[in-house]
Amino acid sequence: MVMKIVLSSRGSRGDVFPIIEIAAALQNHGHEAGICVPQTFEHTVKSRGLRYSLYSEDSGQVMQKLGSGIQAIRTALDWFSSSIEEQFEFMLGATQGADAMATSVNEVAAPTVAEYRGIPHFRIAYTPVLPGYQPPPLIPWQRMPGTANRIFWHLVNGSTGLLIGKYINAMRKRLGLRPMPSTGSYFTARSHTILAINPTLAPPCASWFERYDFSYAGYCYGSADEALEPELVRFLQKGPPPVYIGFGSVIVKNPEGFTSLTLEAAEIARCRLILGKGWTGLGLKELPGHVFPVGDTNHAALFPRCAGVAHHGGSGTTHTAARAGVPQFIMPQIADQFYWGHRVRRLGLGPAPKAPNKLTAKRLGKVFAELLNNPCYARNAKYLGNNMRFENGVHESVGIITSSLKNRMSLEKSPSA
Repeated sequence: MVMKIVLSSRGSRGDVFPIIEIAAALQNHGHEAGICVPQTFEHTVKSRGLRYSLYSEDSGQVMQKLGSGIQAIRTALDWFSSSIEEQFEFMLGATQGADAMATSVNEVAAPTVAEYRGIPHFRIAYTPVLPGYQPPPLIPWQRMPGTANRIFWHLVNGSTGLLIGKYINAMRKRLGLRPMPSTGSYFTARSHTILAINPTLAPPCASWFERYDFSYAGYCYGSADEALEPELVRFLQKGPPPVYIGFGSVIVKNPEGFTSLTLEAAEIARCRLILGKGWTGLGLKELPGHVFPVGDTNHAALFPRCAGVAHHGGSGTTHTAARAGVPQFIMPQIADQFYWGHRVRRLGLGPAPKAPNKLTAKRLGKVFAELLNNPCYARNAKYLGNNMRFENGVHESVGIITSSLKNRMSLEKSPSA
Protein backbone atom coordinates (compact mmCIF):
# COMPACT_ATOMS: atom_id res chain seq x y z
CA MET A 1 0.00 0.00 0.00
CA VAL A 2 1.78 3.12 -1.27
CA MET A 3 1.11 6.26 0.77
CA LYS A 4 1.76 9.89 -0.06
CA ILE A 5 3.29 11.68 2.93
CA VAL A 6 4.29 15.35 3.00
CA LEU A 7 7.16 16.27 5.34
CA SER A 8 8.58 19.62 6.41
CA SER A 9 11.12 21.08 8.80
CA ARG A 10 12.67 24.48 9.46
CA GLY A 11 15.54 25.53 11.72
CA SER A 12 19.02 24.21 12.41
CA ARG A 13 20.59 20.88 11.51
CA GLY A 14 19.14 19.34 14.65
CA ASP A 15 15.64 20.33 13.53
CA VAL A 16 15.99 19.31 9.89
CA PHE A 17 18.20 16.22 9.66
CA PRO A 18 15.87 13.84 11.56
CA ILE A 19 12.97 14.74 9.24
CA ILE A 20 15.22 14.10 6.24
CA GLU A 21 16.10 10.68 7.67
CA ILE A 22 12.41 9.85 8.14
CA ALA A 23 11.58 11.03 4.60
CA ALA A 24 14.37 8.91 3.12
CA ALA A 25 13.24 5.85 5.10
CA LEU A 26 9.63 6.30 3.95
CA GLN A 27 10.84 6.54 0.37
CA ASN A 28 12.98 3.42 0.80
CA HIS A 29 9.84 1.61 1.99
CA GLY A 30 8.19 2.47 -1.32
CA HIS A 31 6.09 5.43 -0.20
CA GLU A 32 5.85 8.82 -1.90
CA ALA A 33 7.65 11.26 0.38
CA GLY A 34 7.98 14.94 -0.52
CA ILE A 35 9.82 17.32 1.79
CA CYS A 36 10.37 21.06 2.26
CA VAL A 37 13.48 22.31 4.09
CA PRO A 38 15.47 25.57 4.27
CA GLN A 39 17.71 26.26 1.30
CA THR A 40 20.75 25.60 3.53
CA PHE A 41 20.00 21.87 3.29
CA GLU A 42 19.38 21.55 -0.45
CA HIS A 43 22.52 19.48 -1.01
CA THR A 44 21.50 17.01 1.70
CA VAL A 45 17.98 16.35 0.38
CA LYS A 46 19.25 16.17 -3.19
CA SER A 47 21.91 13.62 -2.20
CA ARG A 48 19.21 11.44 -0.60
CA GLY A 49 17.24 11.41 -3.85
CA LEU A 50 14.19 13.07 -2.28
CA ARG A 51 11.55 15.11 -4.06
CA TYR A 52 11.93 18.46 -2.35
CA SER A 53 10.95 22.12 -2.09
CA LEU A 54 12.90 24.84 -0.32
CA TYR A 55 12.01 27.47 2.27
CA SER A 56 13.75 30.76 1.57
CA GLU A 57 15.24 31.14 5.08
CA ASP A 58 18.98 30.85 5.62
CA SER A 59 19.37 28.67 8.72
CA GLY A 60 22.82 30.04 9.46
CA GLN A 61 21.51 33.61 9.59
CA VAL A 62 18.62 32.48 11.80
CA MET A 63 21.06 31.02 14.32
CA GLN A 64 23.25 34.14 14.18
CA LYS A 65 20.28 36.31 15.21
CA LEU A 66 19.00 34.16 18.06
CA GLY A 67 21.13 35.51 20.87
CA SER A 68 20.82 33.76 24.23
CA GLY A 69 18.66 33.54 27.35
CA ILE A 70 15.34 35.40 27.42
CA GLN A 71 16.23 37.32 24.25
CA ALA A 72 16.58 33.99 22.43
CA ILE A 73 13.04 33.01 23.49
CA ARG A 74 11.63 36.26 22.08
CA THR A 75 13.62 35.90 18.86
CA ALA A 76 12.59 32.27 18.48
CA LEU A 77 8.90 33.15 18.89
CA ASP A 78 9.26 35.90 16.26
CA TRP A 79 10.92 33.36 13.97
CA PHE A 80 8.05 30.94 14.59
CA SER A 81 5.67 33.39 12.93
CA SER A 82 8.00 34.78 10.26
CA SER A 83 7.33 32.24 7.51
CA ILE A 84 3.72 31.22 8.10
CA GLU A 85 2.66 32.42 4.66
CA GLU A 86 5.47 30.43 3.04
CA GLN A 87 4.53 27.34 5.07
CA PHE A 88 0.92 27.55 3.90
CA GLU A 89 2.02 28.02 0.30
CA PHE A 90 4.09 24.85 0.32
CA MET A 91 1.81 22.70 2.45
CA LEU A 92 -1.46 23.51 0.72
CA GLY A 93 0.07 22.77 -2.66
CA ALA A 94 1.96 19.65 -1.62
CA THR A 95 -0.88 17.99 0.31
CA GLN A 96 -3.31 17.63 -2.58
CA GLY A 97 -4.08 13.90 -2.57
CA ALA A 98 -1.78 13.29 0.40
CA ASP A 99 -2.48 10.66 3.04
CA ALA A 100 -0.66 12.40 5.91
CA MET A 101 1.70 15.12 7.01
CA ALA A 102 4.81 14.74 9.20
CA THR A 103 6.55 17.90 10.37
CA SER A 104 8.78 19.19 13.11
CA VAL A 105 7.19 21.29 15.84
CA ASN A 106 8.36 24.46 14.05
CA GLU A 107 5.72 24.19 11.33
CA VAL A 108 2.91 26.12 12.99
CA ALA A 109 0.75 26.02 9.85
CA ALA A 110 0.67 22.21 9.72
CA PRO A 111 -2.30 21.55 12.06
CA THR A 112 -4.48 23.90 10.00
CA VAL A 113 -3.49 22.31 6.69
CA ALA A 114 -4.03 18.80 8.04
CA GLU A 115 -7.46 19.77 9.34
CA TYR A 116 -8.40 21.37 6.01
CA ARG A 117 -7.28 18.32 4.05
CA GLY A 118 -8.83 15.90 6.55
CA ILE A 119 -5.58 13.97 6.94
CA PRO A 120 -3.51 12.96 9.99
CA HIS A 121 -0.65 15.13 11.17
CA PHE A 122 2.38 13.61 12.89
CA ARG A 123 4.30 16.18 14.92
CA ILE A 124 7.93 15.10 15.35
CA ALA A 125 9.46 16.51 18.54
CA TYR A 126 13.07 16.28 19.71
CA THR A 127 12.30 17.54 23.20
CA PRO A 128 9.33 17.10 25.60
CA VAL A 129 7.01 19.75 24.11
CA LEU A 130 3.77 18.51 25.68
CA PRO A 131 2.65 20.87 28.47
CA GLY A 132 2.56 19.34 31.93
CA TYR A 133 4.15 19.74 35.33
CA GLN A 134 7.64 19.42 33.87
CA PRO A 135 9.45 22.67 32.97
CA PRO A 136 9.14 23.98 29.40
CA PRO A 137 12.42 22.88 27.80
CA LEU A 138 13.31 26.31 26.40
CA ILE A 139 13.45 28.21 29.70
CA PRO A 140 16.64 28.49 31.77
CA TRP A 141 14.85 27.61 35.04
CA GLN A 142 14.73 23.83 35.10
CA ARG A 143 14.34 23.22 38.85
CA MET A 144 11.01 24.91 39.57
CA PRO A 145 8.07 23.18 41.30
CA GLY A 146 5.25 21.72 39.19
CA THR A 147 2.81 24.56 39.82
CA ALA A 148 5.35 27.12 38.63
CA ASN A 149 6.06 25.02 35.55
CA ARG A 150 2.36 25.02 34.66
CA ILE A 151 2.42 28.82 34.83
CA PHE A 152 5.47 28.92 32.58
CA TRP A 153 3.70 26.67 30.05
CA HIS A 154 0.72 29.06 30.01
CA LEU A 155 3.07 31.98 29.47
CA VAL A 156 4.94 30.25 26.63
CA ASN A 157 1.76 29.10 24.90
CA GLY A 158 0.11 32.47 25.46
CA SER A 159 3.06 34.31 23.88
CA THR A 160 3.09 31.91 20.95
CA GLY A 161 -0.65 32.35 20.43
CA LEU A 162 -0.36 36.13 20.42
CA LEU A 163 2.34 35.95 17.74
CA ILE A 164 0.82 33.40 15.39
CA GLY A 165 -2.92 33.69 16.06
CA LYS A 166 -3.78 36.47 13.62
CA TYR A 167 -1.82 34.82 10.79
CA ILE A 168 -3.24 31.36 11.40
CA ASN A 169 -6.80 32.61 11.82
CA ALA A 170 -6.66 34.71 8.66
CA MET A 171 -5.85 31.57 6.67
CA ARG A 172 -8.35 29.44 8.59
CA LYS A 173 -11.07 31.94 7.68
CA ARG A 174 -10.10 31.71 4.01
CA LEU A 175 -10.23 27.91 4.22
CA GLY A 176 -13.62 27.90 5.93
CA LEU A 177 -12.31 26.67 9.28
CA ARG A 178 -13.19 27.92 12.75
CA PRO A 179 -10.67 30.13 14.57
CA MET A 180 -7.84 28.25 16.26
CA PRO A 181 -8.53 27.09 19.82
CA SER A 182 -6.09 27.68 22.65
CA THR A 183 -2.47 27.35 21.55
CA GLY A 184 -1.92 24.08 23.42
CA SER A 185 -5.04 22.50 21.94
CA TYR A 186 -4.18 23.77 18.47
CA PHE A 187 -0.86 21.90 18.48
CA THR A 188 -2.02 18.71 20.22
CA ALA A 189 -5.76 18.06 19.77
CA ARG A 190 -5.66 16.73 16.18
CA SER A 191 -1.97 15.86 15.92
CA HIS A 192 -0.14 12.74 17.04
CA THR A 193 3.10 13.83 18.72
CA ILE A 194 6.01 11.49 18.02
CA LEU A 195 8.63 12.12 20.69
CA ALA A 196 11.85 11.32 18.85
CA ILE A 197 13.75 11.19 22.13
CA ASN A 198 14.88 8.60 24.63
CA PRO A 199 12.47 8.09 27.57
CA THR A 200 15.31 7.79 30.08
CA LEU A 201 16.93 11.02 28.96
CA ALA A 202 13.52 12.72 28.72
CA PRO A 203 10.85 10.87 30.72
CA PRO A 204 7.12 11.58 30.22
CA CYS A 205 5.14 13.66 32.69
CA ALA A 206 2.42 11.62 34.42
CA SER A 207 -0.14 14.25 33.41
CA TRP A 208 0.35 13.49 29.68
CA PHE A 209 -1.25 10.07 29.54
CA GLU A 210 -4.87 11.12 29.85
CA ARG A 211 -4.49 14.34 27.86
CA TYR A 212 -2.41 13.76 24.72
CA ASP A 213 -2.02 11.44 21.76
CA PHE A 214 1.72 10.69 21.76
CA SER A 215 4.35 8.00 21.26
CA TYR A 216 8.03 7.63 22.08
CA ALA A 217 10.19 6.60 19.13
CA GLY A 218 13.76 7.26 20.24
CA TYR A 219 16.10 9.70 18.54
CA CYS A 220 16.42 9.70 14.75
CA TYR A 221 20.16 9.12 14.39
CA GLY A 222 22.01 9.24 11.11
CA SER A 223 24.17 6.37 9.95
CA ALA A 224 27.14 5.38 12.10
CA ASP A 225 28.71 3.64 9.11
CA GLU A 226 29.93 6.82 7.41
CA ALA A 227 33.72 6.74 7.62
CA LEU A 228 35.71 9.35 9.52
CA GLU A 229 38.28 11.39 7.65
CA PRO A 230 41.67 9.58 7.39
CA GLU A 231 43.50 12.46 9.11
CA LEU A 232 41.09 12.31 12.04
CA VAL A 233 41.50 8.53 12.31
CA ARG A 234 45.28 8.94 12.41
CA PHE A 235 44.97 11.54 15.18
CA LEU A 236 42.73 9.22 17.21
CA GLN A 237 45.24 6.38 16.84
CA LYS A 238 48.22 8.46 17.97
CA GLY A 239 47.27 8.77 21.63
CA PRO A 240 44.67 8.33 24.37
CA PRO A 241 41.01 9.16 23.65
CA PRO A 242 40.51 12.92 23.35
CA VAL A 243 37.73 15.17 24.58
CA TYR A 244 35.47 16.58 21.89
CA ILE A 245 34.19 20.16 22.19
CA GLY A 246 31.91 21.96 19.76
CA PHE A 247 28.71 23.97 19.36
CA GLY A 248 27.26 22.51 16.17
CA SER A 249 24.99 25.04 14.48
CA VAL A 250 24.83 27.31 17.53
CA ILE A 251 26.79 30.57 17.52
CA VAL A 252 29.23 31.59 20.26
CA LYS A 253 30.26 35.21 20.68
CA ASN A 254 33.97 35.78 20.11
CA PRO A 255 34.89 32.34 18.73
CA GLU A 256 38.58 33.26 18.66
CA GLY A 257 38.51 34.08 22.36
CA PHE A 258 36.64 30.88 23.19
CA THR A 259 39.14 28.88 21.13
CA SER A 260 42.01 30.35 23.16
CA LEU A 261 40.17 29.60 26.40
CA THR A 262 39.60 26.01 25.27
CA LEU A 263 43.25 25.49 24.38
CA GLU A 264 44.31 26.78 27.79
CA ALA A 265 41.78 24.47 29.47
CA ALA A 266 43.18 21.48 27.57
CA GLU A 267 46.67 22.37 28.83
CA ILE A 268 45.36 22.53 32.41
CA ALA A 269 43.67 19.11 32.09
CA ARG A 270 46.59 17.67 30.08
CA CYS A 271 44.21 16.19 27.52
CA ARG A 272 44.02 15.82 23.79
CA LEU A 273 41.20 17.70 22.11
CA ILE A 274 38.99 17.49 19.04
CA LEU A 275 37.66 20.95 18.23
CA GLY A 276 34.39 21.04 16.30
CA LYS A 277 34.51 24.19 14.17
CA GLY A 278 30.72 24.24 13.66
CA TRP A 279 28.83 27.24 12.35
CA THR A 280 30.52 29.55 14.87
CA GLY A 281 34.04 28.90 13.53
CA LEU A 282 36.05 27.57 16.45
CA GLY A 283 39.69 26.72 15.85
CA LEU A 284 40.33 29.12 12.98
CA LYS A 285 43.92 29.71 14.12
CA GLU A 286 47.14 27.75 14.41
CA LEU A 287 46.58 24.84 16.78
CA PRO A 288 49.03 22.69 18.80
CA GLY A 289 49.58 19.06 17.85
CA HIS A 290 47.36 17.67 20.61
CA VAL A 291 44.32 19.51 19.18
CA PHE A 292 42.58 18.43 15.97
CA PRO A 293 39.94 20.64 14.26
CA VAL A 294 36.99 19.05 12.46
CA GLY A 295 34.16 20.40 10.34
CA ASP A 296 31.05 18.36 9.59
CA THR A 297 31.91 14.86 10.77
CA ASN A 298 30.04 11.74 11.79
CA HIS A 299 29.42 12.15 15.51
CA ALA A 300 27.90 8.68 15.75
CA ALA A 301 31.23 7.20 14.63
CA LEU A 302 33.44 9.72 16.46
CA PHE A 303 31.97 9.97 19.96
CA PRO A 304 32.52 6.33 21.00
CA ARG A 305 36.24 6.97 20.39
CA CYS A 306 36.29 10.03 22.68
CA ALA A 307 36.81 10.25 26.44
CA GLY A 308 33.99 12.78 26.77
CA VAL A 309 31.94 15.31 24.84
CA ALA A 310 31.48 19.00 25.71
CA HIS A 311 28.79 20.59 23.56
CA HIS A 312 25.97 23.11 23.14
CA GLY A 313 23.20 20.79 24.34
CA GLY A 314 21.16 20.15 21.22
CA SER A 315 18.92 17.10 21.37
CA GLY A 316 20.82 15.28 18.63
CA THR A 317 24.27 15.79 20.13
CA THR A 318 23.02 14.91 23.62
CA HIS A 319 21.46 11.67 22.37
CA THR A 320 24.46 10.76 20.22
CA ALA A 321 26.87 11.25 23.13
CA ALA A 322 24.56 9.28 25.44
CA ARG A 323 24.29 6.37 23.02
CA ALA A 324 28.08 6.42 22.62
CA GLY A 325 28.32 5.75 26.36
CA VAL A 326 30.65 8.65 27.17
CA PRO A 327 30.34 11.41 29.79
CA GLN A 328 29.19 14.80 28.55
CA PHE A 329 29.09 18.44 29.57
CA ILE A 330 26.56 20.93 28.22
CA MET A 331 27.10 24.65 27.63
CA PRO A 332 23.51 25.90 27.08
CA GLN A 333 22.49 29.19 25.51
CA ILE A 334 19.09 28.79 23.85
CA ALA A 335 15.96 26.66 23.50
CA ASP A 336 15.99 23.10 24.86
CA GLN A 337 19.70 23.19 25.67
CA PHE A 338 18.79 24.19 29.24
CA TYR A 339 16.58 21.11 29.56
CA TRP A 340 19.24 18.70 28.26
CA GLY A 341 21.89 20.26 30.49
CA HIS A 342 19.64 19.68 33.49
CA ARG A 343 18.91 16.08 32.48
CA VAL A 344 22.57 15.21 31.89
CA ARG A 345 23.43 16.46 35.36
CA ARG A 346 20.37 14.79 36.94
CA LEU A 347 21.29 11.41 35.42
CA GLY A 348 24.90 11.67 36.56
CA LEU A 349 26.28 11.68 33.02
CA GLY A 350 28.49 14.72 33.54
CA PRO A 351 29.11 17.99 35.39
CA ALA A 352 26.47 20.66 35.94
CA PRO A 353 25.78 22.75 32.82
CA LYS A 354 27.44 26.11 32.41
CA ALA A 355 26.86 28.72 29.70
CA PRO A 356 29.97 29.43 27.58
CA ASN A 357 30.13 33.06 28.69
CA LYS A 358 30.37 31.84 32.32
CA LEU A 359 33.39 29.64 31.67
CA THR A 360 36.99 30.43 32.45
CA ALA A 361 39.97 28.37 31.35
CA LYS A 362 40.31 27.05 34.88
CA ARG A 363 36.64 26.02 35.07
CA LEU A 364 36.69 24.37 31.65
CA GLY A 365 39.96 22.63 32.48
CA LYS A 366 38.27 21.18 35.57
CA VAL A 367 35.36 20.01 33.38
CA PHE A 368 37.75 18.28 30.97
CA ALA A 369 39.46 16.55 33.90
CA GLU A 370 36.11 15.34 35.25
CA LEU A 371 35.06 13.98 31.86
CA LEU A 372 38.34 12.09 31.72
CA ASN A 373 38.59 10.84 35.29
CA ASN A 374 35.26 10.78 37.15
CA PRO A 375 34.34 7.06 37.51
CA CYS A 376 30.68 7.79 38.33
CA TYR A 377 30.16 9.71 35.11
CA ALA A 378 31.89 6.98 33.13
CA ARG A 379 29.84 4.21 34.76
CA ASN A 380 26.49 5.98 34.34
CA ALA A 381 27.24 6.95 30.76
CA LYS A 382 28.26 3.41 29.83
CA TYR A 383 25.11 1.93 31.41
CA LEU A 384 22.81 4.31 29.54
CA GLY A 385 24.75 3.84 26.31
CA ASN A 386 24.28 0.08 26.49
CA ASN A 387 20.53 0.56 26.95
CA MET A 388 20.35 2.94 23.99
CA ARG A 389 22.58 0.93 21.67
CA PHE A 390 19.76 -0.46 19.53
CA GLU A 391 17.50 2.61 19.65
CA ASN A 392 16.31 3.46 16.14
CA GLY A 393 14.01 6.46 16.08
CA VAL A 394 13.82 6.56 12.29
CA HIS A 395 12.54 2.98 12.09
CA GLU A 396 10.11 3.51 14.96
CA SER A 397 8.80 6.82 13.58
CA VAL A 398 8.19 5.28 10.16
CA GLY A 399 6.42 2.37 11.85
CA ILE A 400 4.18 4.68 13.89
CA ILE A 401 3.24 6.70 10.81
CA THR A 402 2.60 3.82 8.43
CA SER A 403 0.79 1.55 10.90
CA SER A 404 -1.47 4.40 11.97
CA LEU A 405 -2.33 5.18 8.35
CA LYS A 406 -2.99 1.52 7.52
CA ASN A 407 -5.36 1.24 10.48
CA ARG A 408 -7.13 4.42 9.41
CA MET A 409 -7.50 3.24 5.82
CA SER A 410 -8.80 -0.15 6.96
CA LEU A 411 -11.44 1.53 9.11
CA GLU A 412 -12.47 3.78 6.21
CA LYS A 413 -12.91 0.72 3.95
CA SER A 414 -14.80 -1.29 6.57
CA PRO A 415 -18.53 -1.73 5.71
CA SER A 416 -19.48 -0.63 9.22
CA ALA A 417 -17.38 2.55 8.98
